[in-house]
Amino acid sequence: MRKLLIAAAFSLCASAALAAMPVSEPLPEDLRVLSKKGIEAIYAVDIPEAVKNFSAAVAKYPEHPYPHFGMAMTKWATLEYLEDESDPGLEKEYEAMTDEAIDIGQAWLKKHPGDANANLCMGGMYGLRARLALLQHRWIKAYFDGRKALSYTRRALKIDPELYDAYLGLGMYEYYAGTLHGAIKVLAKLVMKGDARKGIEMLETCKEKGYFNALAAKLLLIEIYTTTNSPYVNSERAVKWSKELRAAYPNHPQMHFVEIVSLYEAKQYGESRKEAMEYLKAVNENRPPYRRRYLPRVLTAIGTTYLVEKKYDEAADYFARAAATLKEDPKAHPARWGVWAIVRLGHVHDLKGLRDKALAHYKEAKAYKDEWGFSESITNYLKRPFAAAELPGQMPPP
Repeated sequence: MRKLLIAAAFSLCASAALAAMPVSEPLPEDLRVLSKKGIEAIYAVDIPEAVKNFSAAVAKYPEHPYPHFGMAMTKWATLEYLEDESDPGLEKEYEAMTDEAIDIGQAWLKKHPGDANANLCMGGMYGLRARLALLQHRWIKAYFDGRKALSYTRRALKIDPELYDAYLGLGMYEYYAGTLHGAIKVLAKLVMKGDARKGIEMLETCKEKGYFNALAAKLLLIEIYTTTNSPYVNSERAVKWSKELRAAYPNHPQMHFVEIVSLYEAKQYGESRKEAMEYLKAVNENRPPYRRRYLPRVLTAIGTTYLVEKKYDEAADYFARAAATLKEDPKAHPARWGVWAIVRLGHVHDLKGLRDKALAHYKEAKAYKDEWGFSESITNYLKRPFAAAELPGQMPPP
């Protein structure tokens, strides 16, 4: 699970014994405003506008880490929002930009150790770099970057206890560290402790009081509240919040998909499919910023709503259409939702009692280079059939 992997990135607490904190330094107001505008443009999927604001900040504050981190975030947003985490070239560009921003941040903090916002910025940079390492299955790098992210974030909050944006990273750590399971929890408890409820409370605080990270906290809480089989599921709140986000960002594919997933987890399968059909229409009409790159995602989502209703023929049709997108451009990097659609086709055939066909689909999916962590699930399905008792399950890939 992606959530379990995120926990690994924050798997060791920094030392609580910090030196005496220097006097806090405020973030220049114009830098604060430009950064806020840049972040809002990222959430609006207006990457050129984000670049414009962060570039202006770089020009005015070339030695401060904030604008450089902002420029790196625009690259990450391009990877996550526009390419659905399926472009190795963008991953390399993002990593290089973040490395440069971290160097700038370290130089800044040598001169300005009391800059709480710069410390928070450093925590954010190491945190996103850890997330990239997780995406690439570079576990050791994710571990150490996550450790540094915690250290800087805690230092920022120690300097300025009212820097509520810091609760995003700390809340993530507490929640994910507190929701490890089985053997991994036994192994990890020697180096980490987490309180999931405390983490949720921190994220709620960030959502209510954060300046830069309020929206990120809200999105993360929706993800927590829509985690299948979690004791913290609150699908009613997730649906309410996702509809609020759709109203605030009516032309945002990611916010739209958050609502689709929230409705699915609330067992409102018809409503989830209705929204997914609207999403599909936007993609087919080339309505910016809905991109053809999102086609396998929405087709698989629609198929999943049919699957849980045991309408296997309809489900298979949409899964097959999603899988077919992988053949459209042999040179393109495969989309993870397209590969997962092949696995879903295996599920359909298992449920119809056609084990040989199911096995063929699982083997086809396994033949793709696993850059998303599918191997464990596929290996399990090769060993035993997918069963109806496993429905509804989650909509996104594991």
